[in-house]
Amino acid sequence: MREKKHAPQPWEAPQDARAKPSLWLWVPFVWLFFVSTRALSTWMSGHAEGAGAADFTGSPVDLALMGFLMVVGTIGLCLRQKKTRRILANNKWVVVLFVYMALSYYWSNFPDITLRRAVRSIGTLIMVLVVLTERSPLEAIRALLRRLYVIEIPASMIAIKYYRNIGVLYGWDGTEEQWIGLSTDKNSLGQVAMVSGLFWVWQMFGDWSNKLAKWRWIRLGFDAVFLLMTLWLLRGSPTSHSSTAILAFVACSAVLFGLEMVIRRITGQKRRIVLAAMIASTLLAPFVALALQSIDASPAKMVVQATGRDMTFTDRTRLWTDVLNNAEKSPIVGTGFGAFWVGKIGYDMYPLPNWSEKTPEWRPEQGHNGYVDTFVETGLIGVVLLAIIIVRGFVSALRGLDKNFELASLRVVLLLSIVMNNMTETSFLKGTHALWFLFLLVAMDVPPVKLKARPKGYEQLPKAVPEPEVEADTYVQTRSGLRQSQCAEPL
Repeated sequence: MREKKHAPQPWEAPQDARAKPSLWLWVPFVWLFFVSTRALSTWMSGHAEGAGAADFTGSPVDLALMGFLMVVGTIGLCLRQKKTRRILANNKWVVVLFVYMALSYYWSNFPDITLRRAVRSIGTLIMVLVVLTERSPLEAIRALLRRLYVIEIPASMIAIKYYRNIGVLYGWDGTEEQWIGLSTDKNSLGQVAMVSGLFWVWQMFGDWSNKLAKWRWIRLGFDAVFLLMTLWLLRGSPTSHSSTAILAFVACSAVLFGLEMVIRRITGQKRRIVLAAMIASTLLAPFVALALQSIDASPAKMVVQATGRDMTFTDRTRLWTDVLNNAEKSPIVGTGFGAFWVGKIGYDMYPLPNWSEKTPEWRPEQGHNGYVDTFVETGLIGVVLLAIIIVRGFVSALRGLDKNFELASLRVVLLLSIVMNNMTETSFLKGTHALWFLFLLVAMDVPPVKLKARPKGYEQLPKAVPEPEVEADTYVQTRSGLRQSQCAEPL
């Protein structure tokens, strides 16, 4: 007989660590797919233009799709009010940042663009909350990333090999070949490959350590195949690749390997010392790299040159100088969220003399540094808020290594890769950027369920006593019910 299930009481921990994701997870998947590849309007037009082109004026198709997903996501969160409130209460600085971004509408130089981009960024927050309010955030994140990269990685390879009008771009002179796959440029594809590679490495570690799982070797083979395809995309074309993505993947893979090989095998005081050292080194590494660069130190030069760049980071330093000069006009609150990179309408308001010496007729759609762009748009206040979220994200992830190693290790490496990537690219505060989605996903801390105190005099309900077993031939089935078999002894 089956044992009767005992309904969990408020003071008992729920057993849902391996719960399967719900159908609500498809809503953030659709959102993440389009921000990770190309906007729906771009796919319909048949051009490989960046999302920023449509972002200046707002495509009706994209607004309709994102509005629909935001409404559906909000309905899902309303059905999970308690979990949503608990997560937002545990991530107050994220809420403060989004409120500040919305308030910048009042001093923005382009309030319409600020409002539109703030709404899209809030939409990203809604999608992230849908994922984190699942019964098992770990399984939800795993399913979300697996679904995305199982589709995007092979499709990008096919586009590059056989549909080159979709998967390949060429430089101005026609000699530089850039692989873009389903993305909009080589750096976007590099970011996709970077995160995908880290995910499959993390997945392989998990499958390898789970020695009792069914089909273990088949799963490992599946992970290895997709990792090899990802590495092929990460390598790039013979003439062009994303150096930042490659460097971040190598560094974060080493961190993940260190977590798996070291943290799992030490306990007590040694574990706390190693964790403290990891927190310090992880948070200080980007600033040390910038300090070495500023004094033209040979270690920094060797690392940069090893990735195929010069110490100007492909003329990015020219751009950073111009952006910082514009930021000095409003250093505390900035120009307004999303109100700096606004296309040609901002050329006269925001001069870039150093960059114009190289390409006077064209400007990029970002400052190629997430920290610089955050400073120019949201000022010192925005930078401080972002820094607090990053620090809290690292601390909570590293602390979580004791309680949920699998989830915490993924949070550490993805957060570190995004922090590193924003040193030469911009994804912070970008509502239509996949790395901003992933940043919020791993930086926000999901609080554990608080168990109520067991009431006095409460006794654990005993397990249901199974009924005595009866021999199989004692009873036979008839249309009218059960009757005792003739060949059985009377009871």
